[in-house]
This record gives sequence, structure tokens and C-alpha cells, in this order.
Amino acid sequence: MTMRSELVLAKELIDDKDYDKARMLLERLHDDPTAQKWLEKLDEIAPRHSIEASDNGLDDDVQPWQYIGLESKKSYGIQYRVNGEARPDWKDQPIYYALNELGKEGWELVATEGSNEITTYILKRPGAALHNEKVAVWDQ
Repeated sequence: MTMRSELVLAKELIDDKDYDKARMLLERLHDDPTAQKWLEKLDEIAPRHSIEASDNGLDDDVQPWQYIGLESKKSYGIQYRVNGEARPDWKDQPIYYALNELGKEGWELVATEGSNEITTYILKRPGAALHNEKVAVWDQ
């Protein structure tokens, strides 16, 4: 397989969100600058698993996931926060707008939980866990 065709295959794998296989293919192209740029981008969107599967007792085929919380608060309009970070540019947009914006980054909705005022949407995408940090709660 030529370097060019390997890049085409890697792009297809990335488009299919099969980041681990794409990474393995790109790592074999260590002399290709395009492959190296793509590897850097992959590390941003789907960071490498920091602990090897064999070290934590997981099967090699277990997919690590990243999770985020999208909060929607209905109070004087609709306000959104993602992992505690306000998204003022989404104010008063319907929920499908916020979900589509996150979907562009590879996030997939997996659960919801709600009350009268606040609904939390849990989303996931392939990749090593994000840094967990405590965030401010909604003003009471």
C-alpha cells in the first residue's frame, strides 16, 4: 500500500470515528508530515488512552469513552452550560441546536435527567476520559 492510499484509508477511519485504527495506521507513516499533523489532531479530538488496557484488567477491545454534561436551564429564556462552562451564544436556541453543535464535535446523546427548571443531557464520544474538575452550580 502506498503512503497516499494509507492516508486515504486513515481519513475514512477518522470520518467513521474509528480513531484507534486510524492512529495505528498513521503511526506507521512516521516520515509523512501530513500523517504527523493528523496524529496531532487525533490527540486533540480523541486523546490516547493513558493507561494500557492490560494494566487495568480491561479487554483490549474495550472502547474508552469521554463524557460531558450539557445543562439546559429554563429561567428567563433558555440558557446552556457544557461541563459547567456557559454557552451564551446558544441562549434561547432549541435543544436540537445545542445537540447538533456538540454532534459536530463527535458527541452522541446517551441519557437525560430533568426537573422543572434544569435538564441535564449526558453525551459521549470515543477517547480517553476528559479531565474531571468540579464546577460551579447554578445560582440558587
